[in-house]
Amino acid sequence: MIVARSVALAAGLVGLTPLTAAFGTINEPVILGQHNEHEMVTRLAFQCPSGQKSDGVCFEPRSLDQLAGYHREVMGVALPGAGFNGAVGAPDTLDPVPEGPEAHCDDADFVDIPGYPQSRKDANKNLQKCVDHLRARFRQAWVSAEMLVDEKRRIRPGEVELTNPFGGDCNFAFPSLQINVFARAKCSTLEGFGRALHGVQDFYSHSNWADETDTSKPISETNPPGLALNGTAQFLDLRASGPIPEDQIPYNLTTGCFTIPDGTPGSGDCAGRVTHHALNKDHGVIHLDGTFGEAGPGSPRSEAISRNFENAVRAAVQSSQETWAAFREHLREKYGTVTGNLMICALVRDDPIKDCRKRMAVIALDTSSRSGAVEASGLQVQIAHEFKSRLSLHGLDRVEVIEFAESPKVIYPMGFPESATFSELDSKGHTNIGNALDLAIDDIIRSQPDTYTDRGAVVLLTAGAEPENTKENRELAEYSLAQVERAAKEGVRIHYGCINPPRPFNADPDRSWHECAPGHSIIPAVLKTGGTFAYINHVAERPDLTPAAHFISTIMSRGLTSTDEYEPELTRIYPGITIAALLSAEDYPSKSLFYPASPSEKINITIRDRALDGQGVANGGGGCFSITLRDRKLDDLKIATYTSCGTEPLVLNYEALQDVDLLVVAELGDPHHPRQEGSPNPQGVVFTLELSSNMPAKNETSTMTTSSVVSSKATLRVEEETGTKTEEYLTSETVEVFEEAATVNGTASTTSKGSHKVSGGDGVTGSVMAAQEAVETGKERLASMGDVYVTTISGNFSGEDVDDVPDLK
Repeated sequence: MIVARSVALAAGLVGLTPLTAAFGTINEPVILGQHNEHEMVTRLAFQCPSGQKSDGVCFEPRSLDQLAGYHREVMGVALPGAGFNGAVGAPDTLDPVPEGPEAHCDDADFVDIPGYPQSRKDANKNLQKCVDHLRARFRQAWVSAEMLVDEKRRIRPGEVELTNPFGGDCNFAFPSLQINVFARAKCSTLEGFGRALHGVQDFYSHSNWADETDTSKPISETNPPGLALNGTAQFLDLRASGPIPEDQIPYNLTTGCFTIPDGTPGSGDCAGRVTHHALNKDHGVIHLDGTFGEAGPGSPRSEAISRNFENAVRAAVQSSQETWAAFREHLREKYGTVTGNLMICALVRDDPIKDCRKRMAVIALDTSSRSGAVEASGLQVQIAHEFKSRLSLHGLDRVEVIEFAESPKVIYPMGFPESATFSELDSKGHTNIGNALDLAIDDIIRSQPDTYTDRGAVVLLTAGAEPENTKENRELAEYSLAQVERAAKEGVRIHYGCINPPRPFNADPDRSWHECAPGHSIIPAVLKTGGTFAYINHVAERPDLTPAAHFISTIMSRGLTSTDEYEPELTRIYPGITIAALLSAEDYPSKSLFYPASPSEKINITIRDRALDGQGVANGGGGCFSITLRDRKLDDLKIATYTSCGTEPLVLNYEALQDVDLLVVAELGDPHHPRQEGSPNPQGVVFTLELSSNMPAKNETSTMTTSSVVSSKATLRVEEETGTKTEEYLTSETVEVFEEAATVNGTASTTSKGSHKVSGGDGVTGSVMAAQEAVETGKERLASMGDVYVTTISGNFSGEDVDDVPDLK
């Protein structure tokens, strides 16, 4: 086999003969005569139609790169040694030497002429060595595949990753072992399969199975007979074991004897024998449309009859496809149909975590009298349509629609999203949320009984649970909670949209208004499923808030199902959506929420600890938690920190004159009173965050750029005190800084009671400096504002989709 990449080129340049040879592995046509033939054969066998998802047989681009390798060209000119060998090229890689003749089906040579140095029986023994070696590689592949999925039939994310900085191309070179049992399972599986595939392809290149003899010359060791067979070799079914049946080996079958130097006639151990050089069809140009360019050079058998190369390639492609079909069938037999299909999908798909199991979603719509009374019916239908539009378009996702009041009813059974319809809801009867959840979870399990875990989700929309003022209603609340907890155990996410009654934009504080009631302890239970809890706000005079789109955007950004996302680090805030979050010492000690603030935008943020609403953690929950405002684009630059240790709402105000990426970071604990060693951890906090703005809702096609801020006021103070001239930093933003001690539930904390304005003129230039650092360097003096970072805000909106903002996770 020709040695690989730049090493092979270097060997050729200094006149060294490669240790063995086969279909070419690298792209170096000038010196080595190779046109990455193994890559092209493999791509012809397994490439998907351009732009199409895998059908479970073809390989998507990044996955095919790992199996076939890739080469690099500039304006159609090959870059010698550039690219990646892939699994199929691994046997040619210096590791520390390429694999031996058994990996390439060499040395099984025989010609029925008097005095030939090797008998048919000995040729069969060498062919058996090759087949046994390929069977072992085939076994390596299916054994490695076991690690692709876990005991719950879930694909393991770390075992299939090909995109992150630590999970790029596989490494198929392993000195002495020549097997990677410690790599990602996808790489290990492809390595075994690719190394087996290499030998399968070489058999047709190195033998006379598909080729023809040169009839202008007599039969001899330099011109062995050609079998010109159209089919593939039955003994290359690598699922078999034991000796190859003699009736499967044609009497005149021969491969080439390989030694160094490889030439015609043979020398050394290959003297008087059919040599690799005399018989091979290794070199030639293969196009991905199945056509061919020039055959050769360095392949006399192809140069004499060009169709010999073409026939060898076609047989190699067909046999490669048959080997892959046998491998898929073996996985299903070995691991079961469901698990085997998951393994196959994990190998052929570039993003198997998202693509290899269809998501099963149920959207449950509240048709109770309560829903009609708070004008929730129309909004629910809008949300249902929005949700439908966000589901997969390539046929994997399924959705079911349920209407519920006292009992649930399926109005669209689990099926393709594009066919789901939603009509005006007829509101009547009491609300039984538990029954709706029970049916939804059951239907998810029934629809995909082997693989529903972590691929199921329920989007439940309701105007609220019945008031828990009777024994019957309390039992309903307990049943609803039990169903949410059941969902968590089954790996089904619950996304709970509690639709608030209409509320005027400028609400009268004396006017009676009651928030949607989700039911006792529902919020933390929903969040523990990995799902979303949100109050969806009707706000009169604000049609721009589009709560349907914003609620579904919140769900999708957090992950519809557990497989889509793993507890995202950052959640987008939308006006009109009051989002809930859970802080717990062990699992969720912090939570980050993000909002893009526009020039001249005045923002009001209201944060409520939900313990008194019956939504605490464990035995009522509670405890202190801090809220820090930061600028996300300035390395999370801190603006100010506040602490809440009770149930009084924390109200924050902020005004920006330029674009700002406002980050709200909630952390469990009180930074002003650190926990003493040995004291118990706080049990946790459930809080909600509501944001209102004086501006229309953001266009979802907008995103934010970088920002900075510098204080001119502080700089001027330095000038007055030192008498020296300093650079005048100017600001274009107004920031409210709150610094007044208060007591909340007996604990001193910083709250939003006062403000300090930092303002200035035009000419924004700015650096970033913490207040304390400014004092130490003598450039600025704001020591009384220790939690405040002084910067200059600058930036602008672009026309990109906000949901595609980088680094939002």
